[in-house]
Amino acid sequence: MKKIVYAIAIMCLAAVAFSSCKKEEPKIQKRLAMCGDEWDKYYFSYNDDGSIATVKRNPSNEAGWGGYERTWTFTWNGKTATVKYVKEGEEQDPLTFVLGGNGYVETFTDTWGDVRKMTYDLEGHLLTVFKGSEKKCTCVWDGGNLIKWSRFSDGAEQFKIQNFLVEKNDAGIFADATDKAGIDRWMFEIGLFGKPSKLLLDQAAWEGSESIATHKYTKDADNFVTKVEKYYDGELDQTYEYVWEVIK
Repeated sequence: MKKIVYAIAIMCLAAVAFSSCKKEEPKIQKRLAMCGDEWDKYYFSYNDDGSIATVKRNPSNEAGWGGYERTWTFTWNGKTATVKYVKEGEEQDPLTFVLGGNGYVETFTDTWGDVRKMTYDLEGHLLTVFKGSEKKCTCVWDGGNLIKWSRFSDGAEQFKIQNFLVEKNDAGIFADATDKAGIDRWMFEIGLFGKPSKLLLDQAAWEGSESIATHKYTKDADNFVTKVEKYYDGELDQTYEYVWEVIK
């Protein structure tokens, strides 16, 4: 009897060892190839290490524009990216992104020379944006979701209040990234300015406003969002689309 019990125990240990050594199937990995609304669409290419290489906005047939209305070309030197910016065929002053220790942008200098400084929490969520010494945005997080963020009007801070669906934000989109202190949405979407909310945004409204934005989503077979529709009072206001490419 003891031999039978011992044999069964050995078989169980072998099964556990085999299952623990069995290689798990890798989850599909995708990155953003295009995003944008009805007016502006942004196209992305990447370096071999996964860092952003180029951003192009709106294909154009205008001569001398290089096929796109605007282009941003990133040259990385460690944690600093110097960005050549061409608008309608004319080179503008460059942009500069400097990453902090968490891998997200710590300072951002735009084409006009204005410098923004960002702070983050320990999980990598954006907390504040300063333009020079002036605070331009405050973000408040709860459970990994951005429940409110602010803008300043006539010196007063006004918050946009947000609530979320129970659906996971598997693609890591930034439906709530618009208008944050002069940082373009595409910069959030490619992961430069912190982590996105864990869940998909449902409703959003400025404090004191009766106008509430409601969001609806279309997803692909991998649960990646391909389209966001924003409604006000039941009327479609904006459609934002995403195209993803598989990382090989």
